[in-house]
Amino acid sequence: MTGAARFLPHLLLVVLIMIWSGSFVVSKIGLTTLTPFGLVTVRFWLAALCVVPFALRAGASASLRTALGPGLVAGAALASGYLLQMVGMTETSAAMGGLLAGLMVPIVAVGGFLFLGARVGGAGIAGLLLAIAGMVAICWPSEGPADGPKDTLFGILLQVGSSASYATHVLLLSRFGQRMPVAAFTLVQMVVVASAATVAMLVTGRFAATADGAVAWDGSLLATLAYLGILSTAVAIGIQAKVQHRIPPAHVALLFTLQPLFAALCGWLALGDHLGAMQLLGGGLIVLGVVVTSLDRAAGQRGP
Repeated sequence: MTGAARFLPHLLLVVLIMIWSGSFVVSKIGLTTLTPFGLVTVRFWLAALCVVPFALRAGASASLRTALGPGLVAGAALASGYLLQMVGMTETSAAMGGLLAGLMVPIVAVGGFLFLGARVGGAGIAGLLLAIAGMVAICWPSEGPADGPKDTLFGILLQVGSSASYATHVLLLSRFGQRMPVAAFTLVQMVVVASAATVAMLVTGRFAATADGAVAWDGSLLATLAYLGILSTAVAIGIQAKVQHRIPPAHVALLFTLQPLFAALCGWLALGDHLGAMQLLGGGLIVLGVVVTSLDRAAGQRGP
C-alpha cells in the first residue's frame, strides 16, 4: 500500500475517534433522562438493529458462524469496558476517570509488541511518550470545590479494569479483523454488549434517571440515541473492524491519545468547559507526538 491509500485507514480511525469523543458530550445529555445502564442498553440494541440488514445478506449463515467465536470474545471485552466504566464513574472524579481511561494507550502499545509481533522504532517510542505526556496534561486535575467528587480505591480499580478491557478489545480487532466478515462480526459484538447492559439494568432495576421513572421521548433524547446508537456505535465500530487491522498497533495506540484532546475540545465548544494552560499544552504535545511517530520506519513490521 503506497501513497494516499496508505494513510486512509489512519484518517478513518481519526474520524471515528472524533465521533467517539463527541459521544462524551452527547452522553451527558442522555444521562439526564436515562440511567447509565439504560442508555447503554438502548444504544447497543439500536446499533444491533442497524447492522442486522447488512449481516443477513447472502451467505449470512456462514458469515455468522465464522464471526460467532471471535465476536463473542471481542464483544465480551467491549461490554466489560462499558459496564466497568459506568460503575467506576460513580466512584471517581471526571479528571481521574479521564486519566485512567488513558491507560488504554500504553496497554495497546505493549500488547501489540508482546502478542502481535509489532516492532516499534525509536521515533515511535518517542512519539508515544510525547502523546502520553500530553494526555496526562489534558486530564490533569484542576482545583475544584472541597465538596467535589472523591476518588475511591474501588472506583479507581474499576476504571483501570475498564481501560484494560478497552485495550483488549482494540488488540482483538487488530488480531481478528482481517479475516472476519465485518457486518456479522460487528453484529455479534453489538448483541453481546446490549445483552450485558440489559442484564445490568435489570439487576439494578432502573431505566429512567428521573425520580418518578418517567422517560420523555422528545426530539432531544431521540437525537441523542441516534448519534450514540447509529453513528457512534453501529457505523463507527463497523468501520473500525474494517480498517483497524491495516494500522500498526503502535500507531493505533498513538491515535487513541487524540481522544482526550477531541473530548476536551467538544466540551469546550458544546458545553463551555474551560481549557486551561495544561490542556492547551497537552494538545500541543499530542499533535507533536503524532508528527514524530509518523517518522517511525519500524512500525508495521513484524518481529522474527
